[in-house]
Amino acid sequence: MGVLVTIFDSFLFLLIHYYGVRKLEFFFMALIIIMTVCFCINMVAAEPSYKEIALGTLIPSVPSGAWSAALGLVGAVIMPHNMYLHSSLVLTRKIDHKNRNAVHEANIYNAIESAFSLGISFFISTAVIATFAVYIVRNPSAGGDDDLDL
Repeated sequence: MGVLVTIFDSFLFLLIHYYGVRKLEFFFMALIIIMTVCFCINMVAAEPSYKEIALGTLIPSVPSGAWSAALGLVGAVIMPHNMYLHSSLVLTRKIDHKNRNAVHEANIYNAIESAFSLGISFFISTAVIATFAVYIVRNPSAGGDDDLDL
């Protein structure tokens, strides 16, 4: 079933791309908005301590034994595929590469777009981690055989 969904996704993305890169970008933006809203609804339903989330965002700390999870979080937030996607999208823009000002302006807009998307990625990751943290704190045996999912 997963293979069929992947095949369908791939052809759908190619079809949308056929009608233009902007339409493909809009489609992915809609999917990301839906995903963000769903994760935020889950986080609000879990009722985490928003004060602790804000404090941990401003003054990060890693409890002992959590370094591997922290490194995984950094890898998940930075998302190499996100960087690849944005560098690929820059190549689709029509820029006069001989004009230094045009290249400089394109680099500025690309940096803004990448920073914005990484900020959204950070927000989504925070919602997911806060949700699971609440469930783990409420159910200490969750680290064992219990099935934790959204």
